[in-house]
Amino acid sequence: MVSTATIKLTKAEIDRVVRSLVLSIKVSDVFDYKNQTDEKAFFTTLKDDFVKIKRMLDDGEQEYRNGNGMTEDKYYTVQVCEECE
Repeated sequence: MVSTATIKLTKAEIDRVVRSLVLSIKVSDVFDYKNQTDEKAFFTTLKDDFVKIKRMLDDGEQEYRNGNGMTEDKYYTVQVCEECE
C-alpha cells in the first residue's frame, strides 16, 4: 500500500523545493559516485513532479488572467491531474 499526504505550498516554496532538489541531485553525484543507492533517481523524480506542479499553477494563473476557467459564481476552477493524485 502506498501512503500519500497533502501539503500546501506557495509558488515560492515550490521554487525553493525545486532548487533544493537540484542541489541534492548534484551532491548525490559526488557521494554516490558508484550509483549504489540510486538516490539521484529519487531526487530527479521528485524534482520533475514539483516542476510539473509549478507549471500547472502557472498555466492556471494564466487562464485566470485571461478570463478562462471562471464559473458563474466568479470562482476559479482548478483542473486537477488525475494521474497525479
